Amino acid sequence: MQDQNDSAAKNAAEAVEATAETAGEKIEAAASKTAEVTKAAAEEASTATETVVDQTAEAATEAGEKVEAAADATVEAAKTAVESTGEAVEKATEAAASVADGATDTAAITVAEGTQKASEVAESIGLSSHSTFLMGLILLGLFIWYFVSEQEKRRRVVGSILAVVVAALCTFFYQNYGVEKGIELQGGVSMEIKIKEVPGREVTSETQQQVIKILDKRINALGARELILAPSGKDGVFLQVPGATPEELKKMTEAIQKVAKLEFSVVHESSRFLAPAVASDAEVIVGYQALPYILSDEDKQENIDAGRDADTPNRWELVKQIPDMSGKNVQSASYYYGTDGHSIQVSFTTQGAAIMGPLTRENQGRQLAIIMDNEVVSAPVINEPFAMGCSITGDFSREEAKALVAALENPLENPIEIAYSNYISPTMGELTVNQGIYAGIAGLSVTLLFILAYYKFAGIIALIGLLLNIVIIFGALALFRFTLTLPGIAGIILTIGVAIDANVLIYERLREELKGGKSIKAAIDAAYEKAFSAIIDANITTLITAIILYFLATGTVKGFAITLIIGIVASLFTALIVTRLCFGWATETFLTKLSFMNIIPDNVIDFLGKRKTCMMVSIGLIVLSLIIVPVMDPRGVELKGGDALTIQSSDGLTTKGIVDSLSDVDLGATPIVQDQEPVGGQGKFFLVRVPDNTAELVQAELAKDLGVNPEHTEVSSVGSQVGKSMLIASGIALLVGMVIILLYVTFRFEFAFALGAIVALFHDLIITAGVTTLLGQELSLISVGALLTIAGYSINDTIVVFDRVREGLATKRGNVKDIMNYCLNATLSRTILTSATTLIIVVVLFLFGGPGMRNFALTLIVGVTIGTYSSIFVASPIVLWWARRSGTNLRREVLDTEQSKIDPLAGTA
Repeated sequence: MQDQNDSAAKNAAEAVEATAETAGEKIEAAASKTAEVTKAAAEEASTATETVVDQTAEAATEAGEKVEAAADATVEAAKTAVESTGEAVEKATEAAASVADGATDTAAITVAEGTQKASEVAESIGLSSHSTFLMGLILLGLFIWYFVSEQEKRRRVVGSILAVVVAALCTFFYQNYGVEKGIELQGGVSMEIKIKEVPGREVTSETQQQVIKILDKRINALGARELILAPSGKDGVFLQVPGATPEELKKMTEAIQKVAKLEFSVVHESSRFLAPAVASDAEVIVGYQALPYILSDEDKQENIDAGRDADTPNRWELVKQIPDMSGKNVQSASYYYGTDGHSIQVSFTTQGAAIMGPLTRENQGRQLAIIMDNEVVSAPVINEPFAMGCSITGDFSREEAKALVAALENPLENPIEIAYSNYISPTMGELTVNQGIYAGIAGLSVTLLFILAYYKFAGIIALIGLLLNIVIIFGALALFRFTLTLPGIAGIILTIGVAIDANVLIYERLREELKGGKSIKAAIDAAYEKAFSAIIDANITTLITAIILYFLATGTVKGFAITLIIGIVASLFTALIVTRLCFGWATETFLTKLSFMNIIPDNVIDFLGKRKTCMMVSIGLIVLSLIIVPVMDPRGVELKGGDALTIQSSDGLTTKGIVDSLSDVDLGATPIVQDQEPVGGQGKFFLVRVPDNTAELVQAELAKDLGVNPEHTEVSSVGSQVGKSMLIASGIALLVGMVIILLYVTFRFEFAFALGAIVALFHDLIITAGVTTLLGQELSLISVGALLTIAGYSINDTIVVFDRVREGLATKRGNVKDIMNYCLNATLSRTILTSATTLIIVVVLFLFGGPGMRNFALTLIVGVTIGTYSSIFVASPIVLWWARRSGTNLRREVLDTEQSKIDPLAGTA
């Protein structure tokens, strides 16, 4: 073991020197490969291709020089760090940051980081990490080539190859790996975890929440999963994990029960000879104990081959009974891959450093055992003193090392044990899931038919983009092994709506340009150019919300954020690149004219003249909603918690029978019914979750309808699956997202626009919650996904309108109110068409998606309708009201902002 500071500096230097030697070669190889592919696809453009290859090679050389410069800077920083022990960690960190900044300018390092997780998936289906890395380089090379190409035909060829390769890869990964489904879609494993009391630490509700938080982090360290965690009784935790295999279940069990008690102890000088004797009770050494090493998979296999039990210890170390330092002095732990393989970097607190410094100075040349839960992780020799931290190395796999980091970062104050574990059915039955899927496909098909009928040939191009969008979403979910849940499906529906909106926005611009007398090619170019800023601004604001939710929220909200992030990126790629490529090929070969339907009249409506009436109506609905929701409390079992009944199976008892029996009883919320089978056992029983204090009513109804004996029913309490910590985290995430959006819109537009967007968003969410509550809809986990979808839809819709208002203020003369009215009318067709296409999907889902999707669909119907209203009658009037109240000259502010974008270029040669 070496001093952390010295090791960090040396490792930083070695890693960056290696990067500097190889990065240039990798980029040049990728550029060469890209040139070959493009040349094969477009032989007639060979001369142009050779020119671009030269440009790419020059870019690669320049990128390599940047990496070398970053490497030199890092090496110097590392050398400086070695000279000063107290500043070593800080210098190494700065050096690493410098490398990261330099790497941003290089294709090789960027793709390496972005494809690390993809490499693991690819290896599991037969692709090497080198192949995956090469594919990533080729894609990035094509993407850069597309944007730097000046010749239109060459860009079209490169872009077409890029689109085909992306589609092929996403299809390949989806077909070979599939998408993991959430607990409600495929079932999984259910566990009852008991928290043990220890002297001085009673089990309280705070203890339960601490265990829930830790288990969520530990299990997710083994792979991104959508877990269901809730308090159970007074000393338990209810856990459900989707689709866990027996191997995954074993790893989870080990991670769950690990207390993560870390200790450090100097090893006895004669441990090699005495440890086995002490372990077998043949010898006693006062003050010392023999502890076994953690068994690796190879050790376990060796035991099996020798005819021994797999978990039989085969190596021991003799360590002090009272350790030299406890894990309480560990400040943080992190995973890294070093010269010794998968390893863990541990940093000590100030008190820990004060203990470890003298300890390592006095015991140089001896072994220091690193002990986790009374098992030796490793026992390296102390080569030189260290104080601030150390590296833990051993025969770890990447998953084992990450799981160990998760345990060290999240130690349990109370030990826990798994009381029982069962395989469970989906919370939504197979029939319900299939019904929802078929209804969703039907709704999407009707929407696409409408697009085809309305935009004719342009609708075919939009259809190509939307289908590729869906392929990319599911390919990315498979590639990165994200779990698909019902809120995740909500995110996909939102991204489809966003993608349709981008096409509608472009086509409505195209209609205007063609009406102005431009040629078809000039009109297409102008339409994409003018729609670009609106599409980018709308998607960036939605993306900001999704990213904040992903990093700050937990549970199902994180699943929604993942699919939304993937969907937005896919939408931008298909709408701005793929559809434009299709138009390019069409106009060059056969397309000479375009025609569209037009069902929206050209009348100019005085929307802002009705602002006072509309604002009074909105304020009234907001106040009413803020009263109704707390009073009626529409939360279902998932959000409120309740009673859990475990029913022993009997002849003829089925999940459907229980659901049908309870459908006649007013329980105050929809019951959740799942059948279960013990892991490693036999038999079948049912888990029924209902609101608080309704267990006796349920027992009586089941006894009357199905003959279920109440004595064969076990009743316990289960808390909310969305605990206080999750609600607080999600609320904070949404507020942080709003603040960032406020800043972004203020920067891109003006504060008045930012205020209008935020007010419209809260307006939509509050009134939607109030209306759905009045309609008797239950607020469940998927309803939360629907509300988040409405938030994204509201921001997207409002920003598109504001972009046209900004353009009008910058280009037209007249009264500000009249210009805003003109712009609202100019975007009216786009607003109505986008809302209509989205509503088609959710209305079909509401009518034919079954009870499992009805709440979700109804919430979206209400939210989309209110969002359409607010983008016209709330957001824009707020902008006008604030501008007049604050004395802001909106036209002057917009013109100044536009001028500031031009001035920096004025002085360039």
